[in-house]
Amino acid sequence: MNKYAMYIRKVLSARDLAEQLAEECSELAKASLKMIRAGGMSANITPITRREAYDNFVEEQKDVISVLWLLTMDERYAYIDGYPKYERWAKRLGYKEVEMATKKEHQQR
Repeated sequence: MNKYAMYIRKVLSARDLAEQLAEECSELAKASLKMIRAGGMSANITPITRREAYDNFVEEQKDVISVLWLLTMDERYAYIDGYPKYERWAKRLGYKEVEMATKKEHQQR
């Protein structure tokens, strides 16, 4: 598991991760609906293109899978470990490279 994902798992509880999963699932549902509208399968048109809708749909799938990996540690989700979202998320939670390096040095002593 990459250092950012490890930090997120350390800082957030299982409940926090489940909450994040629910949010990401909601965003995936919205992206799915938007893809229907952009694809012309609805009379309720949207100003975004099919490509934009599809790209957002794929991004939201990755977000769901990234949280599933942290929450379950199920190997079928391990391929997502290098997902750039982890770095942004960890930094939002307070991750600092210096802190982690200092802790690692301290543990090695």
